[in-house]
Amino acid sequence: MKNQFIIETIETKTGNMTLKVNDYFIHSKYNPIIEAQKFAETHYESHHVHILFGYGLGYLVDSLKEQLKFGEPLIVIDPLFDDSHLEVQARHKDNEFDKFLYNSKSVNKLEYIIDTIKGLELQKNFKIICAPNYDKLFPEMYLQVLKTVKDIQQKNMVSENTIYRDSELWQKNLSENLISIFEDRNLNKLQQIYSCPVIIASGGPSLTKQLPLLKEIQDNVIIIAAGSTINSLLAFGIEPDYVASIDGTEASYNQFKDLNLQKTKLMYTIFSNPKIRTQFNNLGYAFTAISDDSIYNYLNNKLDVNLPKIVGGGSVAQYAFSIAQYISSGPIALIGQDLAYTDNQTHAANNKQTKRIEESWRVSDNMFAVEGFDGEDVWTSTSLYSMKLTFEQMIENYPSNNIIFNCTEGGARLNGFKQKTFNDFFEQYIQKERPNKEIGIENQTYIVAQDEWKNLKEILEGELKEYDQIIKHLIKGLNTLESNRSNTTFNNKTLKKLDKVDKEVAELYSKVQMDFIVVPITLRVLKGFLEKENETTTEKYTRVYNQTKTLYAKLLDATRKSKSYTENTIERIDNEKIIKSEE
Repeated sequence: MKNQFIIETIETKTGNMTLKVNDYFIHSKYNPIIEAQKFAETHYESHHVHILFGYGLGYLVDSLKEQLKFGEPLIVIDPLFDDSHLEVQARHKDNEFDKFLYNSKSVNKLEYIIDTIKGLELQKNFKIICAPNYDKLFPEMYLQVLKTVKDIQQKNMVSENTIYRDSELWQKNLSENLISIFEDRNLNKLQQIYSCPVIIASGGPSLTKQLPLLKEIQDNVIIIAAGSTINSLLAFGIEPDYVASIDGTEASYNQFKDLNLQKTKLMYTIFSNPKIRTQFNNLGYAFTAISDDSIYNYLNNKLDVNLPKIVGGGSVAQYAFSIAQYISSGPIALIGQDLAYTDNQTHAANNKQTKRIEESWRVSDNMFAVEGFDGEDVWTSTSLYSMKLTFEQMIENYPSNNIIFNCTEGGARLNGFKQKTFNDFFEQYIQKERPNKEIGIENQTYIVAQDEWKNLKEILEGELKEYDQIIKHLIKGLNTLESNRSNTTFNNKTLKKLDKVDKEVAELYSKVQMDFIVVPITLRVLKGFLEKENETTTEKYTRVYNQTKTLYAKLLDATRKSKSYTENTIERIDNEKIIKSEE
């Protein structure tokens, strides 16, 4: 891009400099500052992440920063920063804002950049602003920015909806899984224990054609089934070595019900449906998601349960992909990872969720076409496309030491993954020598002593007291709100009491594990009562009053539920695990 641009700085009649790139003016020829102010007033949108495509001489940055009323982030991308065609203006150097100026190479890492900006929990909406004529100078890159941001927003929407829908269920499952987690604390025992190939079998429609070869080589590889895919494998006479499960719903449990498995071992996340574990007689392997730091610390520090952190996303196959790298140094093949409706099917044959896609679904389910494995377009959906993006980000952000191939031979193309037919993978990497699949098993069994069960029970009984204190403080906070007599302001006495409630509750929440349920409630309430421009005193009071009342009420309900989940776990420990001495 070094010799593509003729860049001129020209003095205007007002004495300010303007910028001309090739034949295009980036700022006004007459008064660039006034023009930038009007431009910023027109394009600013409250409570949005603003992404400015085009820096120029920085006038638009100055004006947009003046418009940001609620601390909204401003990210600037300018391809002319490449090879120093343009320099950052002195006024924008050596301060915090300098961290938000990027060249064209940043576009591929835009989601990572956004995720590293603090305080974005409340601002997941985006406003893309194109500086004058930058869309003419860089049309392809501007379209890439638009597409990338759209992809990020779709992925965020899917993720956020899942969290809001399932957070209470996850909290319940965590409590119910505690006993199994306490007994199964050993996925770390499998770390790099194998050196053979690993096949990750997912339930996409293309899996069906891969099953004959998979059956032929099943003794020569490690097979990890992604969730309900196990039904398709079993129907073809293939029992996988492991099955990964992250889904907490009853529907997920029904996929595993009465399978009568002989050798398959379960790998499950802490929010997986706890009844799934009961369907496996072999060793179980629990793990945490890499994003669940607080839960990892709770299990490790309070319960002395050290589970590995596994990278994943909204799909169980993504966790299976990370687990494959965790347990083996050998080559990895993805099969059945369509992430699209290949041959108008939702899943492979014999999957209990298989349906045929009707033409009318393409409109009602917001389907669209993407590039397929073989270069032809295939139909996908917002949720499947979100999973595709996550796979692509995983391969980029977490480089693997393994040799990895997408051998699906159908569905959507996974950018960043090398493609190979499953047969070619077999011929190149599958050895006649069978791996020892029982290696290290004798060291993985863990027998929980009676004293440990009693200690766990005591810890959880202590948490019941913390729950009672949280409930007491939240009720006190609600009563304090009701007793405030003004309709326009909080008096000092009320503010001090509410501040004390907030501090006490925050301290107590750190002593129990309620992140699954508390964080979504807090974010949803905060997003539901965002400050408006030019609020009157009465409007501000009403907003803060309703926000605080809603937050306390929802937290109170969540705390009572979490307490009941803990009570049930204590009862199970008492009835199922602690041996009563005879009188």
